[in-house]
Amino acid sequence: MNDSANAIPQRVRRLGRQFLVHSFLYYRLGENLISDAAFDQLAGELLALHDAHPEVELPHAAALKPALGDEASGFGIRDYPEAIVTDAFKLLYAETMPGVEFSEFVERRGYRVEIGAKIATKMGAAGG
Repeated sequence: MNDSANAIPQRVRRLGRQFLVHSFLYYRLGENLISDAAFDQLAGELLALHDAHPEVELPHAAALKPALGDEASGFGIRDYPEAIVTDAFKLLYAETMPGVEFSEFVERRGYRVEIGAKIATKMGAAGG
């Protein structure tokens, strides 16, 4: 696949991950790092690209596809993939630069860092 043919799938993957990360931050943590207008623009571009290129696989499709319905909102997402949760915490940590260790930052929000896997998971979730 040449660079131009690969550009659309890469953009869909990036927008999909951004949609999920910012949905998690907003709906689960009550944090927003981008404006509502920026989120709506991101969702609109993702929807347009997906409509124009339905052959391109959505990242984390089980969570993302239902969220891209009429409202293009992450409100209804119940289970976020661990990779998205981790990315969201890393982004929030980097943007807010708290004076605490990452693990404490995550734990204050009811999650924990599993050191071996370097992921954030909800406290009380399976395996812990």
